[in-house]
Parts: sequence; structure tokens; C-alpha cells
Amino acid sequence: MRGNSRRSHHLGSLTMLPRLAFRNQAKSGAEVLRQFAQNSRGRACPAGSADSQNLTNSPRFVTIEAAMRGKIEIFVVESEREGLSAIQQAARILASGGLVAFPTETVYGIGANAHDSAAIRRLRAVKQRPPDKPFSVHIAAKEELAKHVGQVPIAGRKLVDAFWPGPLTILFGRMADAVGVRFPAHEIAIAFIRACGVPVVAPSANLSGQKPAAAAEEVARTFGEKIDALLDAGPAPLAQSSTVVRVWRSGWEMVRTGIISESAIERALKTNVLFVCTGNSCRSPIAETLCRRVLAEHLRVDEDALPALGYDVASAGTATVGGGRPSEDAVAAAGDAGLVISGHRTQPMTVELLTNADKVYGMTRGHVQAGREMCPSAESHIELLDPDGADIEDPVGLSPDGFTRVVSRIRRCLERRVKEL
Repeated sequence: MRGNSRRSHHLGSLTMLPRLAFRNQAKSGAEVLRQFAQNSRGRACPAGSADSQNLTNSPRFVTIEAAMRGKIEIFVVESEREGLSAIQQAARILASGGLVAFPTETVYGIGANAHDSAAIRRLRAVKQRPPDKPFSVHIAAKEELAKHVGQVPIAGRKLVDAFWPGPLTILFGRMADAVGVRFPAHEIAIAFIRACGVPVVAPSANLSGQKPAAAAEEVARTFGEKIDALLDAGPAPLAQSSTVVRVWRSGWEMVRTGIISESAIERALKTNVLFVCTGNSCRSPIAETLCRRVLAEHLRVDEDALPALGYDVASAGTATVGGGRPSEDAVAAAGDAGLVISGHRTQPMTVELLTNADKVYGMTRGHVQAGREMCPSAESHIELLDPDGADIEDPVGLSPDGFTRVVSRIRRCLERRVKEL
């Protein structure tokens, strides 16, 4: 802290329930988080009340003051609305090069200005952090991810949709070039990061290799005057580190298991693709089989590796019954292209298939319309396979050359669509 302006700012105790956003498919992580949140409400202590006036004599406050010995700024905040002035003051300290400890839904972190090399060196020294271990950036909105990561792979997009804001740190890229990003589900943390006006890196508030601090008192005891300010919003609701997942173009891996389980991550990363035609006996099974081929080529993996990467490709028909075989002409045309569809069996398009699919591609506008009418909630991800908006004709009754032309056209469309997957 600069000069002799060190003081404490008392705005009352914390009453807060972190905002959590999770997709239904990630039930395991969401249920655990909701349970923690329901059991972690703070004691109401409005500013100006008797409790508020006596807070400086409370054991928690006295403990922090004793540990800090009046050497740093202490901001005790109740909520974003009640503590906005204190949050802004703490943000100015960070933006000008200071180190500020602040709460998240998992544990406390120590924030620094990512653009201030001196602050980053000091943060690394305070944390006793190895030089080869980078810091993750904390953001206050999903839209800010684009400022730090150029192209977000499909796995990253799915994790963002499923778990942010929430206790998940995502590492984008492989090895040394990875960029870690976290969007915390905590009202005070979001308000603070937004107020800083600069990119904020924030490792957990602990010495390297030790248990992270889940309360302001623990931060005070560990770091004392080595940091410049402390935003005290009471105990972290979850009191457990975030899960860390690394993603890249062709895969993902668990780096650290935290509050979100690996099975929840796996469910969120599932990519279901559905192709729809009329009878599910020629165009859509050819598209299904070709999709696996094109995906594997694009990802530079064997087709057998696609399920491990979360890909599930299927096809269905708008006017068919289950169990039928593909047409002989379709089997022959597929074989000429090096594809095997003889083992395919037809299935009707259903609400369940449409709902579970991340992408649904119809061969014609009629197929797209049929899917949207059957399942209006899936309308946004049902579209024509041809990116130019043209129908892919039904090859039934065409010559062998006609079938071959349809197969070639489906492949060209998939080669343009594959980046979406």
C-alpha cells in the first residue's frame, strides 16, 4: 500500500447467494453447487444496524485487524449494491499496480493487473509460485473471453455454456501456450473484476502447494501486509478449488478435479449430430457415414477415436419406420466412395433425437420444417446441410452416376460444415 492512507472500511456483514448457471445435462456439478449455496448464506447485518456498528468488535474482524496490523486496506462488503464504493476503491488499487485479495464462490484469490509486469512479478514472489506456472485470467462476462482467446474450440464453447459463471477454469491450448480463463459465480468478484477496468489475473490465495484460503481471516494470516487490500465478503460458499480442464481443437483433458466432477464434464462435452432425410435409407445414412470420415480427417484422428472425443453421429427419417435397410443403390454408391452403410438400419425422427442433438442437418427445406414443427425448442440448431440454402435432391430413381453426384455433393457440404462441429 502506498503512503500512510491505510484504513479499514466497514460496510456490514455479508448476505449473498452466488449466481450459478448450469445446463441441465451437467446435473452432478449443478446439484452439488446448489446444495453448497443453500447452506452458505451469511448473517444479515444491514449498514447502520446495531450488528453493523459492533462489527469491528466481532471475532472475525478483530482477527483480520490483528493479522494485518493496520498495514493494508480492508473492505468488508455486504453486497455489490451496498459495497459499490469500497469495491471501486479496491479496484483502483489493483489497476494502479497493487495486489488485492477478493472472494469467489470457491476460494479467495489474489488479483493483479495482467498488464503490469511489476505487479505480476510481485504476485509470483508473494505466492512463491514457480516461474513456469502461468496465472489464469478472471473475467466478468462470457463476452470477455474473446479478448483473451482467439478461436474457442467446440469443447471450450460447450463448457462455457454448461458451467459459466461457475467453478470451472478452462485452459485454452496445449502446454506452454495455454491461456487459462475463469468466470466466477460470485456477485462481489464479478463487480470487482468489472470495476478494475484492466485484465485481472487471480491465483488462489495460498502459498504454492498449500491449501487455498476460503475465508478472509485465512488470507490475513497467510499474507498480512504482503498484499495491498482485502475484500472481505465472508467465507467462500463452496470452500473448494475450481475444476480445471484443458481444451484444444481435437480433444480435452482433466487437469484438476474440483467441485465439478469429471462425469459432469464428459456429459457437457458430448457432441451429437443428426442428419435427416425422408426414408433414412439413402441420403441421411450416407451423410452420417461421410460425417465421421470428414470429422476424422479434419481432426487428424482415426474414426474410431471420435466417440472418445465426445462425437455421436446418427441419422433419421421424417417418414419411415424403424429397422429398414438402406437402398441397394445407396449401398453401391457409398461403396464406390469407400464407405460402408450396409449395416445401417432406419429409424424415425423423434422429439428425443432432435432435443439431444447439438446440430441437426436436413437434406431439404421440407426436412428442416418438419423437424422444427416436431420440436420447436430445437429450432435454432436445425438447418439445411447445404450452407448455401439449397436442397439436396432425392437420388431415388436416378442413375448410378446420379447417386454418385449426390454423394459428392453431400461430402462438399460436410467439408464446409465441419468447422461448426
